[in-house]
Amino acid sequence: MSMNRLFFAILIFVLSINASAAYVAVLETAADGSTKDSVSFMDRQYLTNVLREQAVKELPAVQNYTIMTRENIQQMLPPSKSIEDCEGSCLVETGKNIAADYVCQARVGRFGKSLTLSAELYETAGNKLIASFNGRGSDVNELLSVIEAKSPDFFHSVKELETFKRGKAGNSVVQETVAADSIVAPLPDPTPVNVPVVETPLAPKTETVGETQVGKSIPANVGKDNSMNEKSTKKGIRWVPLSIGAAATVTGVVLAVVGNSKAKNASEKKYSTETEYKKYHDDAKSGQTLRGVGIGIAIAGAVGIGLSFAF
Repeated sequence: MSMNRLFFAILIFVLSINASAAYVAVLETAADGSTKDSVSFMDRQYLTNVLREQAVKELPAVQNYTIMTRENIQQMLPPSKSIEDCEGSCLVETGKNIAADYVCQARVGRFGKSLTLSAELYETAGNKLIASFNGRGSDVNELLSVIEAKSPDFFHSVKELETFKRGKAGNSVVQETVAADSIVAPLPDPTPVNVPVVETPLAPKTETVGETQVGKSIPANVGKDNSMNEKSTKKGIRWVPLSIGAAATVTGVVLAVVGNSKAKNASEKKYSTETEYKKYHDDAKSGQTLRGVGIGIAIAGAVGIGLSFAF
């Protein structure tokens, strides 16, 4: 595999990672039944803050993760939406409404005389539960310890899934490049072929010896090599797909960056009416779509660049 094609495969893999940020939403901690009376709203809000803090530690922005703030989530939710009444598929639907790739929530309950804490993490696109944990304690301080102990592995599940997705996308580019590099010309037919011998006409050439010119004969085609012309023609033809591939790559990266920025801006806007909410929600979705299209175009352009070096 040539270094040029390997370089472009790695380049596009890195660009695709940078262009597709993963949005993670940590919803407010809910309470079941009579637990609402024994665990105040302020205590539950603090539990949410610690859970969100753990998400930021495990999924940092430098690795292209965006942890949505409480304000982001509230702005994107419909005015009549009650998060505390949601579980399972309802959480997934809420995550889609706020344009989050992953959504999680903790719930406080009671088991005997102990307080319990359960948390679930969903991938919104596939409606999949990818992580959960449970714990219990005599008071909210012990529930806080449960969050601090179990949330790192909890949020690490997002990183593992995203790494798998991005690695799969990157491997497809590398595999296509390797396949292009593995094309081997067919072996020649071993059957001998009689090739007629054509005598090359000789052109006279004179050489001076002293004051006398002596005639010599040399092949008329000496010094005339067409290989340079063929190489120049091939180079000229190669620049066409190379230019197209480069243009597609640049265009795809630009579209991915613009789409990512559009989705992020829409999720951060405040709204006061249902109409505004729908508009921002649609903008966020279209931004994510544009981001995906851009990544696809960039990868296709990179493959085109790689193939241009194969011929």
